[in-house]
Amino acid sequence: MIWVVRASAALSIFSLLLALGCSSSGIKTHTVAGKVEIKDGDAAILTGSTVELKHESDEAIRPYGNIDSNGKFALKTMVKGKLLSGAPTGKYQARIILADPSDEGVPKRNGDPINKKYYDFATSGLTMAIPGGDYNVSLSKK
Repeated sequence: MIWVVRASAALSIFSLLLALGCSSSGIKTHTVAGKVEIKDGDAAILTGSTVELKHESDEAIRPYGNIDSNGKFALKTMVKGKLLSGAPTGKYQARIILADPSDEGVPKRNGDPINKKYYDFATSGLTMAIPGGDYNVSLSKK
């Protein structure tokens, strides 16, 4: 009888620890830092804009990173209401989301600073594999 009580108590403690361990995001992320370059222009025009990724098998996984004045970005991912640094393993499509030029620190633009195809996952042609190593994004105006 004592053995059954101890086993039951041990199982309860194990269940509690398992539940506490599963309350975190449960998703491993990889550090992803890259640079956006515009072949026929200056990436500074994209300051404040965003590189957004969409996971090939789970569209709810959308890592993103804001582009700084040097074209650099670092991805982060929202998982279960928690913002994690980096991005989960996988293959992704990518796109650029332009910042609103009325926002503070965003350069004023005349027209589109890059080809409009880069604004949509389906037409951008931009892909990224994580982990991968090369996280640079090359764009053009044309």
